[in-house]
This record gives sequence, C-alpha cells and structure tokens, in this order.
Amino acid sequence: FLLDAGFNTGDRALIASSNSLDAIATEIAIFHLGGIIVPLSQNEDLDKIIETANSLNTKMVFIENDALLEEIVNRADEFSSAGKIIFYPDVRIKHDRIINFKLVLKSGLMKRKKLHDDLTKVSANVSPDDIAAIFSNAEGDSKEISQGAMVEILSQASKKYSQIGIEDQSFSYMTSASPFSKFVNYLTLFMGTRAAVAESRKDFYNDILEVMPTILFETSDGLEAIYDISTSSLNGTSSEKKLRKDLGDRIKYVFTDSMPKKEVQNLFLRAGVNLLEVPELNHLAD
Repeated sequence: FLLDAGFNTGDRALIASSNSLDAIATEIAIFHLGGIIVPLSQNEDLDKIIETANSLNTKMVFIENDALLEEIVNRADEFSSAGKIIFYPDVRIKHDRIINFKLVLKSGLMKRKKLHDDLTKVSANVSPDDIAAIFSNAEGDSKEISQGAMVEILSQASKKYSQIGIEDQSFSYMTSASPFSKFVNYLTLFMGTRAAVAESRKDFYNDILEVMPTILFETSDGLEAIYDISTSSLNGTSSEKKLRKDLGDRIKYVFTDSMPKKEVQNLFLRAGVNLLEVPELNHLAD
C-alpha cells in the first residue's frame, strides 16, 4: 500500500498510536522503505497532530484514537501535506482522504505480487544513514535517529539481555511516544520472541491473564500504577502473590525506561520478578 501510494525513501509518516501491533507493523513497513516515522501519543489532541504533520511535511498520517474521527473528517483539509489519513479502528468512513486500516491491508495484499520487485529494489537501497524516526520533546525540540543507530542499539540490547529466548512471551500497553515505548517492542521482534499488546488500559488486566507473559514492557510510571493496584484489596493475600497473579503468574522480567521508587522495586523483587532498566533506548533521543 505504501509503495503504491507513492511513499518512498525519505518520506515521513506521522503515527499517533498506543504502540499497538498494527502501528508496529506500519512502522516496520515504513523503515523497510527507508521512510521516517514521526511518533505521537494516541492521546494527543487534533491541533497538535495537524501542527506536527504540517510542520514536518508528513506524507501520511496514521491515527488510532477513534474519538477524533468526526473532528478529522471536518478538518481534513487542514492537513496540508498528508495525502492520506489512515485510521486503525475498524470504523466506517466516508471521506476520500481518510481510509480504514483494514482496507489498506487489503489493498496491499492485492498488489503485493505486482509491486514485489519495486519493493525489493527500494529496500535494497536503504542506507544506515537514512533517518528512521523524528522524536519531539515537551519543549518542542526534535531529534532525528538514523536507521543504523536504531539497529545498533537493538543489537546491543539483544546481546545484553541474551537470557531472553524465543520461548518467551512479551506483553505491553504504552501510549507515550518516547523512544523507550516505541523501540522496546522492536526489541521483541529483533530477538524472535512472541509479542502481544493490550487493546486499551481498561483491557490490560484481562488481556494479561489470557496472554500469561514472561516479559512485561512498562514505564516507571506504569509500574507505580501496577504497584498501587497490587497493594490494595489484598483480602488476606500477600502483595507479592497478588502482583504475580495480576500479571498472569508467569512473569519473569520487566523491561522499563527507568527504575521506579524503592518500594516498587522491592515488591517486584519479592514476587520473583527481575526489573531490567533499558536506558539505551531513551538515550537515542538525547
């Protein structure tokens, strides 16, 4: 779909998502073409999305928050450079510039044989020096990260955490657009482990019981929220037992952007869970 729509090396795509599997697949496809992702949180308002998309001259915009659909339909003309706006939720859309993601996949599948040689040619010419992502901080400053830097840091992290194997199962739900939240999911794919992502924060605790992961990806703030839940309504159960049960009872490792408060660390330790700080991923945008 991207190739058929004229997306090529150096083109930019804004992705406002919770790092869902659909978004991760989109980002990998963009990297494969030598394109550039511009990550935003799915919780960003439409003004911020439009401003960022226009200022960075993005060719496409991918959005996960279905609550924005009606507003975007009314304001689609304000996107000056984006030819297409793709919505991840499976909703009915009546607008020539706004497309449902499922239709994008269907279109791509129909044309994959026809465009196979073109795709191979484009991806073969992607250079390690090509920009892969542009991150913005709270002050509005932006940081470019190259394809080579991204692959190198993932390679280093995979060697550092070599105890993680193909039999492991990861799980996450992170809505921020930080390098950690974005790249830690790529680490799973880089190491060949299985990955699952919660549909929403509301579904997190139901989904994790079904997935029963051995690895959790979570921010320091997210770990403190988990701590609050696991130390309340104990009903005679120890907090460490409740924590393990809340997280599916198979959890071995938690990858986080920075260590949480000491009492949070101690609870995970008592529950037999190793907290692994992965500052390398966030340092990519320093």
